[in-house]
Amino acid sequence: MCTGCGLVHSHPIPDRETLADYYRETYRSDYKAARTPKLKHLVRYTPGVLARVREIQRLARPDQTELLDIGSGCGDFLYMATKLGFHGRGLEPHKGYAAFARDELGMPVETGSFETATFDPAAFDVVNLHHVLEHMSEPVATLRRLHTLLREDGLLAIAVPDVSLCAHAPWTQFHRAHIYNFNHQTLSAALARAGFEVLNPELGSTSLIARKVSISRDSGPRSMPSNYADLWDRLSTHSGPRHYLSPRPYRRLMKKLIRYPAEMLWAARYRTARRVLDDCFNRSPKTPDNPRHLP
Repeated sequence: MCTGCGLVHSHPIPDRETLADYYRETYRSDYKAARTPKLKHLVRYTPGVLARVREIQRLARPDQTELLDIGSGCGDFLYMATKLGFHGRGLEPHKGYAAFARDELGMPVETGSFETATFDPAAFDVVNLHHVLEHMSEPVATLRRLHTLLREDGLLAIAVPDVSLCAHAPWTQFHRAHIYNFNHQTLSAALARAGFEVLNPELGSTSLIARKVSISRDSGPRSMPSNYADLWDRLSTHSGPRHYLSPRPYRRLMKKLIRYPAEMLWAARYRTARRVLDDCFNRSPKTPDNPRHLP
């Protein structure tokens, strides 16, 4: 944990070859116990996916339609973005999920890692990076490369887990696949160093949309000792007894006991990924005043 800013990272950081092999073959099995997406997971996450696309749509100009989705997973984000008028393509390192996006949803998702993929400069108006940056071995370098891929005033939609929430038991606080762990302050600082201006800082969260401005001249780390002190206090006092004496784990358990059977029933009803996504889209509130909305 950096005492100057509060950024937390694994040590040692795995090399790129090790990471590429892991995400191509193993990560999805470790994380979701599946080599291809399960319908119950689509039922769970699709409303949030559509909400993210609509938030990007709200902040983008009508002419900003070229979109790149990095870490596309099963292709659900691209599917919803296409429905709302974006022209997207995706990149997913896991071969099983990338194949699902192509075969089941018809999405143009390439199998591969961002580090080895090639893109033309200034080719996109929007880049989506949802729960991906925490897996990158060089997050600021990744953000700076994304800066070159965006056109003038392009948008970067980014989300990472918030390490300050302490939502899990202490022994599961840090996911083994998350190389870096951010809070709002460290993520915002990384974006600023890479030449982005956050458009929704009032949320105070780690789910942000930022606009491309200019590359920062400040190439060094940002000094935020108060953020380090606050995070250290939160993490060092997050003990097992304190966790289990709070209502949080029991609320989570009750929600799972209700949600999981419902998700399985809905998945059995839908049977296909397209039906899950289409039904969510058709049931969502319509915005006829938005020029991109397709009835």
